[in-house]
Parts: sequence; structure tokens; C-alpha cells
Amino acid sequence: MKSRSATAAALVAAMLGGCAGTPERPVAELARAETSIDQAAQAGAPQYAAADLNRAREKLQQANDAARKDGDRARHLALEATADAEVAAAKAQQAKAEEAAAELARSVETLRRESARGSTSETR
Repeated sequence: MKSRSATAAALVAAMLGGCAGTPERPVAELARAETSIDQAAQAGAPQYAAADLNRAREKLQQANDAARKDGDRARHLALEATADAEVAAAKAQQAKAEEAAAELARSVETLRRESARGSTSETR
């Protein structure tokens, strides 16, 4: 009877030990990556940084696939997806800022020409 109890206890301990060694699904990292990808898309990444956004989406998909078997790899891929999405968002924001600056420069140049024309007609 004692040997059965000892065997059962050893079996339960081995099972619990095996479960403890399995990395958990990185839920927070996966959610953060998905949120970052959504934010990058809203920031204009599909237009200005499509390659970076696609890379982030691919890594998130790989992370979700890996989460079933290897939580550590999934966590690493999710962090990479977040970084790629943040790069995509930054590139989109930079491109928009550059467009706005160029538009402002064009407007200033137009005002200068109009001002110069007005000055020329006043002197006549």
C-alpha cells in the first residue's frame, strides 16, 4: 500500500513538474503587438511603411502559431512584432510631417510671390 501511495505521489509530482516547465502563452505581449499593429495602421503605415507593417503582421502570426508549443519563442516574436509596428508608425508619422512641411513651404513661397507682385504693382 505504501509503495502505491509513493508511486502515485511521484507520478503526480512528475506531472506537475512537467507542466511547470512549459512556458505560458505570452498573452500580454501578443495583445501589445496586436495593439501596436492597429495603431500603426491608423497612423498611415499601410501607405507610408507597408513593408514594416507587413513584417509586424507576419511576426505576430508566427508568434500566435508558436504560442501553442513554445511560449518563449512566441514572446520573442511578439516583441519583435511590436517593435516593427512601432517603426512602421514612426515612419508614417515622419512621412506625414514631411508632407505637411512641404505643403507649408509651398504656401510660404506662394505668399512671397504674391507679396512681391503686390510690391511691384504699388511702385508703378
